[in-house]
Amino acid sequence: MNEVHAKLMAKYGEAPEWWYTIVFCVNVIVACLVCHFGDLMPWYWLFIAIILIFVLLLPIGIVQALSNQQLGLNVFSEFIGGYLMNGNPIGNGTFKTYTYIGQVQTLLMVQDLKLGHYMKVPPRIMFAAQISSAVISSVVSYGFGLFLLDGIKDICTAKSKDWQCPNPNVFYTASVIWGAVGSQKSFVTNDVPYYNVFWFFPLGVILPVIQWLILRKWPSQSWLGYVHFPIMFSSLSYLIPAPAGNFVSWLFLGLVFNYVVKKYVFDWWDRYAYIVSAALDIGVAFSSLFIFLVLSNQGISFPNWWGMGGSSQGCPLSGANYSGIIPG
Repeated sequence: MNEVHAKLMAKYGEAPEWWYTIVFCVNVIVACLVCHFGDLMPWYWLFIAIILIFVLLLPIGIVQALSNQQLGLNVFSEFIGGYLMNGNPIGNGTFKTYTYIGQVQTLLMVQDLKLGHYMKVPPRIMFAAQISSAVISSVVSYGFGLFLLDGIKDICTAKSKDWQCPNPNVFYTASVIWGAVGSQKSFVTNDVPYYNVFWFFPLGVILPVIQWLILRKWPSQSWLGYVHFPIMFSSLSYLIPAPAGNFVSWLFLGLVFNYVVKKYVFDWWDRYAYIVSAALDIGVAFSSLFIFLVLSNQGISFPNWWGMGGSSQGCPLSGANYSGIIPG
């Protein structure tokens, strides 16, 4: 054990594995009871979700460790759930939630434990903090969600100007497509144009292999190593709930900080880049809270500027279907 951080952390007692085992078993039992008595989905499908998480956790974790981008299991779990529970949108959404959130929370736990390792926080303290914060945040999030639904008129509907709820709308639409209609009817027949989308499954498997073979055969083509197909394909999923301007902002900031600043002011980048990244995230969260408390909660609407408002956000074709036809 030559790594300096590991040497320093060896002074603290490790959190026993049976602690994690107890938490896992208790949560599985509670989840089964909730699914069964809440009429959400057949409880035994929960174990299929757990198997999917175990199988795909390592490759997704490797991609996240290399790129800081996490590949979600949401669409894949919806696809599987559509076969398991055809015609059951609630069951499909429940299966998706347990699969996707189970994977996300596992990797977040590993990420936080790694951060605690470098910050010299004792592992048992980290374990206690993780469990307690998960319980507190779950209760607060659920309670605040009920408060918003009961306290804000027309929330998440077309009548609301300030509460469009893009992510819940995507969740609802997905539950209809994959659950109510079903995977077989929506995508896996030649009767619908979306059938061609499934070619991306073999494409996503083949392209990284071809890239690896080319780099082994011609190592001089080093530029190809900077092409990351999993990230390229997974980023398309963010196009659905995100406004068009988000991608431009991400690309601009990424180019400025990870190319220009890193190349010409490396010392500053090495010391402050990640702090700036965290500050931007926290700034958005605080600004959202400020806007809600000071403006939206007081009935003050945002100025009606050109290009803002409505479902199209100034881009009418964004609401068009596969054939380019705008509904309504």
